[in-house]
Amino acid sequence: MSRPRRASRVSLWLGLAASALIAGCGGGADDLPRQAVSGEVTMDGTPLKSAMIQFMPTDVGVATAGGAAITDGKYAIPTSEGLVPGTYQVSVTSAPAAQPKATMPGDPLPPVKETIPSTYNSKTTLTAKVAKGGPNTFNFELKSK
Repeated sequence: MSRPRRASRVSLWLGLAASALIAGCGGGADDLPRQAVSGEVTMDGTPLKSAMIQFMPTDVGVATAGGAAITDGKYAIPTSEGLVPGTYQVSVTSAPAAQPKATMPGDPLPPVKETIPSTYNSKTTLTAKVAKGGPNTFNFELKSK
């Protein structure tokens, strides 16, 4: 009986070691030419208090997508998490003030109502072109109507 236990322990340790090698040590450093990205987002001239911005690559071969929280109209993605040069489709979504509570544990939560027009998220028309060496500052002026 000790052999199967020993084999499962060895398998467990090998699995953990392989996971550590795949995940890497010391952070998310890579050789991609990542660029810091920042900017401001307003709605009808007023800074968005709380929202999310996402950048999805449109160029073939661009490996990074990224996003950030918008707070008081400003967002920033640091170089360590930045985007590689290329063209991106940009979407802005509202951040709910409070998540509604389910009535029973395990019940699905009701969908959160999006307060930003779909032309800026699910049907976005926003784009950004990230350049090597920047500056990569992208300001977006959204309209509610």
